[in-house]
Order: sequence, then structure tokens, then C-alpha cells
Amino acid sequence: MKPEAVFPNIGKTKLLFQTPAIGLNKEQCPIVRENGYCLPQFIFCVEGEGVLETEGKVFSLEEGAVFFLPEGRAHRYYGKGKWVTSWIHLAGEGMPQALECMGIKDAIVLNGMDTSRFERIMRQILTELKNDRLNGMERSSVQIYDLLMEFYMLQHELAQPQSKGKQRLLPLLDYIDEHITEQMTLQDLANVLNITPQHLCRTFKEAFSMRPFEYITRRRIQISKRYLADRTMKIAAVGQMVGIRDVSYYCYNFKRLEGITPNEFRAQNF
Repeated sequence: MKPEAVFPNIGKTKLLFQTPAIGLNKEQCPIVRENGYCLPQFIFCVEGEGVLETEGKVFSLEEGAVFFLPEGRAHRYYGKGKWVTSWIHLAGEGMPQALECMGIKDAIVLNGMDTSRFERIMRQILTELKNDRLNGMERSSVQIYDLLMEFYMLQHELAQPQSKGKQRLLPLLDYIDEHITEQMTLQDLANVLNITPQHLCRTFKEAFSMRPFEYITRRRIQISKRYLADRTMKIAAVGQMVGIRDVSYYCYNFKRLEGITPNEFRAQNF
């Protein structure tokens, strides 16, 4: 992929999120900033490996890594051989508050994560700024927010030890949704992952802090809210649509989880 860069003329434009500079796929030269940079920035490692030194720490940067540098913080980074990066400088009226709310304030390095969506959003931002001369700034503002949220979620995922366990359970969650109207046994669930029921219960509780059937009940109640929008459908029928055949049991669990009855939920929302 060829190197590309855009330097929008922000001027007096006031948007919550914007960028004065974004570049993709550039062979990165060594950077030394004793006083840091005047804006916060994200840098994405496209190819090769690099090193970041900041705040008295040294970080190795793998291919696919993304890192955040706050403004005004001394740093240096360089490649181990050929190193290709993409980068974006962050600005806008709402940027300081957004970074603070998301807890993105110190240098942060994310290695070993699936950052493909982060990379796609960066490309979308550059494309909007380059191709849409009328509304590119506004459209890219929305995507810059998406970029912040993607980084925030990646950071949160890395901080949660159970996140890898949740990833392993995704086929089971899909199975539950596909069979939500059916009566599932613990053995049925364990067979999806080819593990024992005991192993399944332990793994599930570590990931979600609840047992599999509590998750299924919660999922059934969540899905049932869609059917409550149809006022012609009786409450018993709604429960049956999500695999709960006993209307009393459906109402009991709905109130236990939502704090109100299905009829009260229907009256408040539809």
C-alpha cells in the first residue's frame, strides 16, 4: 500500500473531534521529542517492529500494535529495521474531555490485540477527508469518535483477564441464540465446545461471573422485550417465543432481572 497523508485546514472550524494530520503506511524514521508533541496522537504499527521510550519505560511494538501518546510528554520511538506506521493527531473541542472520560491519559501500548478494525477506521477517516471536500470534516469527526471508542474497548479488553475466556465462548453464545426457543441441557452446551459439563461451568463462570443457565435466562428476558412491542401478543406467548413455557416463571424472572413486570415494561415503552 502506498503512503498517503492528509493535512486538513481546520482554521476556525469547531467540531467535537477532528484531526489536523493523518498519514498511512509511511516508513517511519526515528523520532525524538524532548518536550513531547503539542497534540495527543495514535500510532499504528503496519509492518515491522519498533521501540517506544517514554515516561521512563521501554515498550516493544509488534506488527499490528497501536499506541497512544499524550500531548506534552517526552518520548522517542524508532524501528528495528524497516518499520512502517500509520498515525493520526487528535484535536477538537471535545477531545480533552473524551480522553479523560475514557481514562486515556498516559502512554498506552496495545500489543497482541485484534486491531484490524482500528486500522480500517483510520483508513475511513483519511478517505473522507481526501474525497469529500464539502462534508469530509464533519463525517470524519464521527469516525474519529469511533476510533477513540475502538481504542477504549481494546484497552478495556486487555485489562480484563476474563476477556480471552469470553472469546473462547463465542461459539457457545451463538449456539444459545440459535436455540433460544429450545430446551437446552448442560451436556448440549458442553458438546458445542467439546468439553465436559464441569469444565464448561467453571469456564463460563470465570468469564461471565454467572452459570450458563443464568446467562440463558437473562438472554431470554432480553430477547423477549422485542416481542412485548406487539401489544396483541399475550404475555404467555411472549415467554414461549423465547423458550419459557411457564408464564409464571417468565414473569418471575422478568421482574427479578428488570425490576418490573412484563406488562409494566410494555406500558412504559410501547
